[in-house]
Amino acid sequence: METMTFQDGRLDVTLYKAPGAGRILYILEPEPVVGKVSHLAEELSIHLVAISGMDWNRDLSPWPAPKVFKGEEDFSGGAGPFMEQLETSLFPKTEALLDRPMEKRMLAGISLSGLFTLYMAALFHTLDGAASISGSLWFDGFTDFMGAHPLPEKIERVYLSLGDREKKTGNPRMAKVESATLEIEEILKEEGVETVFQMNKGNHFVYGAERLEEAIRYLAEGKVWKGPHSL
Repeated sequence: METMTFQDGRLDVTLYKAPGAGRILYILEPEPVVGKVSHLAEELSIHLVAISGMDWNRDLSPWPAPKVFKGEEDFSGGAGPFMEQLETSLFPKTEALLDRPMEKRMLAGISLSGLFTLYMAALFHTLDGAASISGSLWFDGFTDFMGAHPLPEKIERVYLSLGDREKKTGNPRMAKVESATLEIEEILKEEGVETVFQMNKGNHFVYGAERLEEAIRYLAEGKVWKGPHSL
């Protein structure tokens, strides 16, 4: 496996090339997290790409919304320009480094980047799969958005997951995360999208690499792989 790094504007990109692969999965997480599962590139014959350097509250939020914690900035709703950068610059630049045209392009994210992943999947017709791992699907108005914007037929499968303690928070907005995720799962299934929801042990931001591996395996193989922290 060959590893390549480059920048696209302010974004840091690490590509794990799988020899002969015709599929690519972009992961909106920094290299240290993705690096822990990079062995899956060759095992599953899928290129993996780690992307970091985003302004999370700006680039990953679909529309403006109040902050959830004191001391943070409000969500400014800058996902539109960020999606355009991925579509018109980062994706072509990455895929120009590969040995063959890509047959499948997928996107995955954790937390707020998991929210962004579903948002982009609904609005752009260039993705074949999406994974929202512990996604911030509690975000104000997002379940209504998903209900009003069916995913393109091009989407083959969607992976959703949460930790079993994520809803146990004193923040009333974030406490809706489990019910919102289950509602979105139902919306997608009613649309005929192959969708799986997987519950894992623990709270938010734990077992990140293990949860990411479960998502990668499902997108690549269409099979639920239960790691040691799955329920």
